[in-house]
Amino acid sequence: MRWGVVATVREPVSLVVGFACHHLALGAASVHLFFDLPDDPAAEIAEGIAGVKVTRCTSDHWRSFGFRKPPGIQTKKQTLNANRVRQTSDLDWLLHADADEFLWLPKPLEAEWAAMPDDARWLHIPNIERCWTQAYGRDMFEGVFRAGLHDRPALAEAVYAKRARALSGGLGGYSAGKAMARQGDGFLAIHKLRAAEGGPVLPRHSATEARILHFDGITPRHWGLKNLRYAAQGAAMNQLLNPERMATIGAILRAPDPERAALRVHEALYRLDPSQTATLEAEGRLFRPTIDIPGAVAQIAPHLAMDFSSAGFDRPHQRELSARAQTIVRQKRRAKRRDGA
Repeated sequence: MRWGVVATVREPVSLVVGFACHHLALGAASVHLFFDLPDDPAAEIAEGIAGVKVTRCTSDHWRSFGFRKPPGIQTKKQTLNANRVRQTSDLDWLLHADADEFLWLPKPLEAEWAAMPDDARWLHIPNIERCWTQAYGRDMFEGVFRAGLHDRPALAEAVYAKRARALSGGLGGYSAGKAMARQGDGFLAIHKLRAAEGGPVLPRHSATEARILHFDGITPRHWGLKNLRYAAQGAAMNQLLNPERMATIGAILRAPDPERAALRVHEALYRLDPSQTATLEAEGRLFRPTIDIPGAVAQIAPHLAMDFSSAGFDRPHQRELSARAQTIVRQKRRAKRRDGA
């Protein structure tokens, strides 16, 4: 069976290259990358990796879907691109993921497919979320991974106390998992396969061991910047995020210093203390997967020398986060002067 991965990306080159090489090293026949910015410098680098299929999302690209300008909602772009690959590729299975999501396979995919009942049309792969038990490391991909606690609300309250209200079932990001769909009919949405766009969800089978490793923010600053970028989308944010995440963003925006607030909130939500770590581990909700992103790049694209240090990744994000935070402060000051006039 030939399987592949599709993602619509707008991330630094190190993350894009790591994402592509990781999945190719796992056995993907192809990785399909749609670059939201047509002139993204990462696109040219990705084109040099065997097995990567690059599409630049130009005006012509969106016109091929009948759009005179790019869709305003991120998820619309993602689903259009994902279903284009399903329609045009020779893959038997396609996983829809983001660039900060890495498939983890304790056992081969063939074993997951073999366990599926005959009526299941897609494989649901649960996600687990990266967090830290100690000081942030030098490596972008360090950390442990926690599972969601939607099925154990009392446990979520016991582990996270008042912070549980800022988490969605014990996770800072989403908890719906991702979809790997068989070739054929149906509409591949963000987290599931539907009969058609907006239609009923088709029968699924949940993976027993495969997981999506979600790096919800490669570094604390990257996480803060992601949240301020969401805030800049205005009302569209309501269609992208859960209520807990929107409340978190609101608190960051209201703070006197949004940049500092974002880093403090990240520390509160994503750093596990020894008691939390021990409880999650005892309950089977903490994972320590071994993934080797530099090794995957060395195997798949040995001609590329990538900096996977947190400091290197943070440099451009630190500048943009500070600039966006300062813009928010200026906007609040102008609004205060108007209200006081």
